[in-house]
Amino acid sequence: MHYPDFEFTDLADKDAAVPIQEQVLILHYLSAMKSITVFGNWIAYREIPGTSFYFSAFVKRAIDPLKKVFGQNVAALIPASRKLNGKQIDIGDVGFEFRVFPKVLLQMVIYEGDDEFAPEANILFDVTAGEFLSSEDAAWMAGMVVYRLMALSATHRRNI
Repeated sequence: MHYPDFEFTDLADKDAAVPIQEQVLILHYLSAMKSITVFGNWIAYREIPGTSFYFSAFVKRAIDPLKKVFGQNVAALIPASRKLNGKQIDIGDVGFEFRVFPKVLLQMVIYEGDDEFAPEANILFDVTAGEFLSSEDAAWMAGMVVYRLMALSATHRRNI
């Protein structure tokens, strides 16, 4: 799709259309661009200003699917995350850090479930995320990463 001075292209698949929600997220990020340093200090979604009213949607859109798909099979998250250039971190049973935009970092952490404990998942944001994304945009972005990981994991399982 072309806009004045913009062309959205999926670098992984040049023939694939970039979904409209991703285009909107990119434009919102670009319109909020500031010369702020990303700190690498991590906060929960609830700590981003203005997110309290959107928390349940964030959980349904990002945390629950992450937990459901990878909570009993954390090993499947590893190759999928690497395909998205995720950097493995030493948190939880499996954790990855993603640079979704140049100034927006995201961490996804899984604690595998077993007979005694249900799986747990968490998604953390750099403390500066609220400077670049609204509460809705942060939830959409996290969900987009989770659903890409799920799709890549499904592809990985088909290739085994």
